Amino acid sequence: MKKVLLLLTAVLALGACNNDDASRTEIWTVAPEKGVAGINMGFGYVPAYIVRKGASASWETVAGPIEGFSFKTGCQTTLRVRIDRIANPPADGRSERYTMEEQLAQTESAQEIDPLIFSPVCEVMVASRRADAQMAAYWIRDLRYGEDAQWQAFPWEIEGFDFTPGHEYRLRIQPVAVYDEAKNSLTDDDSWTVKYDLRELISDEEKASEGLPE
Repeated sequence: MKKVLLLLTAVLALGACNNDDASRTEIWTVAPEKGVAGINMGFGYVPAYIVRKGASASWETVAGPIEGFSFKTGCQTTLRVRIDRIANPPADGRSERYTMEEQLAQTESAQEIDPLIFSPVCEVMVASRRADAQMAAYWIRDLRYGEDAQWQAFPWEIEGFDFTPGHEYRLRIQPVAVYDEAKNSLTDDDSWTVKYDLRELISDEEKASEGLPE
């Protein structure tokens, strides 16, 4: 009897593993504008689809391409999407692959939801010197990880921020997805970028930042 129970347990466990690895399909509605999604490692955001997975579901963001799907700005699109698990994904990579099986509908539509609700306002420290004199880059501390967070390179300009060398700043910034109409002949991943807007200048202190990487 004990051997039978062990065998049944093994079969059930194997079945559960197979179910986890199996493909599945879902009906997605893709909004006509993009939002942002955070990357898994370090600080940064990427353009992301705003998706509703089912008629009664809430909107959410999905990063990464949907293979076979050509996003059209200003159009709301309904798709049948196949989702495949990615075996052993990298720490900073996706765990699922998305493929469009069928485009069910596409209509010109106004945005139903404000993309900014998916864009977090992040509090950061900006160091008193640039991370790289050859590019628009700062040293920042991401204060979501505490006041003693490590300095890290931030290679994007912050819109509305007037940096003065020798000053250390505390800011609230927000990532925003931006469509470049001049690049509409490119793939949708190339025609959308993320910019960072200054939302609040909390403090501006004339001082040399300590502990910066060499």
